[in-house]
Amino acid sequence: MESRKVPLFFQIPKVRAACTALWFLLAIGVVPLQAAEKATSITDIPRFRHVDAGLAAMTLKRFPRIRFLVTADFPPFVYRTGRGRLTGYAMGVANALCAEARVKCDFIEVPWSRLQGALRTGVGDVILAGPRLTAENAEVMDFTRPYLRALGAFAVRRKGLIREATGQAMAGRRIGVVKDTVHAKWLRNNFGHSRIHQYGDFEKAAEALRTGRVDALFGDWLQLGFWVQGAASKDCCRLLPGWFAARDFTWNDTVMAVKRGNRALRRVLDRYLDVLDSEGRLALMAMRFLPVGRKEEKKK
Repeated sequence: MESRKVPLFFQIPKVRAACTALWFLLAIGVVPLQAAEKATSITDIPRFRHVDAGLAAMTLKRFPRIRFLVTADFPPFVYRTGRGRLTGYAMGVANALCAEARVKCDFIEVPWSRLQGALRTGVGDVILAGPRLTAENAEVMDFTRPYLRALGAFAVRRKGLIREATGQAMAGRRIGVVKDTVHAKWLRNNFGHSRIHQYGDFEKAAEALRTGRVDALFGDWLQLGFWVQGAASKDCCRLLPGWFAARDFTWNDTVMAVKRGNRALRRVLDRYLDVLDSEGRLALMAMRFLPVGRKEEKKK
């Protein structure tokens, strides 16, 4: 893999550092609970997968053990708690998958630059999180269907008048977005009756929302979620209900990767990921580890 599949919000050094600090505080207990857990219903979380009924009917090969390759500095997907235990959204999903499949699973920590080589040489069987869905990577790896989708979302000011993410509600409104991104392209194509303001980077766009120079901000749902819940927003804003999926966003979906041609293992992973999604357990993992709260808590 030439480049690390880093969610959009981690491509900005200051934002990645802030998010890493936030997850460290969560790990050692300084922050008592993820905000999403306190305010979110499971029905607020989007379905991440299309369940393959045909796969559920197949007789699949049994694997007595699955070795997952992980990088431990990849929050919120994989990171260490204050006591050194591996945790995160991807770790939670993998552990639930292994329990459901009744398979012994090992987690092998490997530096990012060596993940693909470790998969190729048989050090591990699965890259748990990180590889991008590119044509180049598809030549050497097979991917599961996503277990976390890259989605678009809107953030608005808490005291603003916008209550829903519809074209009618947004008509004539000033919407901020980072220029020359897939989100800017999508916004132009789908919210043409809004006044779109483009900014050079996320920090400038977010500050424009915080200070009221725009009425809404559109971007990656996790990036916006971290910002809304972080100190930089100064509790100015919230996420609007609603998620937006688009083909242009899928390069950043979260998948597991196996060695090219290992269809038997990929099918096992996909089957049990389907089970977790069907039972709402992927949504529960998202509520636990990701900033996906949608309902506002009443101020005491």
